[in-house]
Amino acid sequence: METAELRRLIVRHRHLAPMLSVLLAATDARVTITDLDGEIILDRKAGFTTADTQLERHPILVDGAPVGWVEGPRPAGAIAAVLSYACARETDKRALAREALDRYRELNLIYDLADEIGATLETDAVAQVAVTEAGRLPTGGRGFLRLVRDTANELEARPTGDDPEPVVQPGAGILGAILAGDPEIVNDIPGDPRATPAEGAYASLVAAPLRVRGERIGIIGTISLEPVEYRASDLRLLGAIASLAAPTLDQAAVHEGRRTASPAVPD
Repeated sequence: METAELRRLIVRHRHLAPMLSVLLAATDARVTITDLDGEIILDRKAGFTTADTQLERHPILVDGAPVGWVEGPRPAGAIAAVLSYACARETDKRALAREALDRYRELNLIYDLADEIGATLETDAVAQVAVTEAGRLPTGGRGFLRLVRDTANELEARPTGDDPEPVVQPGAGILGAILAGDPEIVNDIPGDPRATPAEGAYASLVAAPLRVRGERIGIIGTISLEPVEYRASDLRLLGAIASLAAPTLDQAAVHEGRRTASPAVPD
């Protein structure tokens, strides 16, 4: 929680500020509330202290980490506990609001993506839509998609002509493990012992296998050269993209195969 938010809760919040005033009015102790840097948020000077008064310093905690301090005689501990509870509640409310917004974005993405993907049966066109959406994750990064080829040990970049990096090899590296396993977030690629030298040039990634009827036909992901913190919400969005793109890519491949195998119709 930032200092400005802590100050707003203590000084102006419609429930917490009056409650804090009541608590302070019930004691004649001088109490000072500061942020982590020692900047005073509230200094209640009405009380008095003597040379024998034992001063205490208690943290205001959110998720176990201090966000501010309450200093004063014995009532300071109770005030810090009340502020910790109020700050935790406010943090929880904001987290729920962010989650609701993320879910709303996910639903919009699913509807829009379903419309775009369903409008074509061209592999590159479907891949382009999926890659574009993968590159729009809120955390940032560049989208990529690789499809399994019958020959060679590498997957081909789609859409055709897309940046061939990162290279994905079945059974090798982080991406090879994700292709064979489950969707995953890796926010420290160089620190991951699975990383290949090529993958080590990147900082962070989130990726998911493309699966159709239990068969793995490729992988889709978002990768960043700069360190970023991909979150569970990014993985959910990418999973939605993968679940919509995979069957359509499979259908497109079948459609293109049939078209290629069909004899040309003479003029």
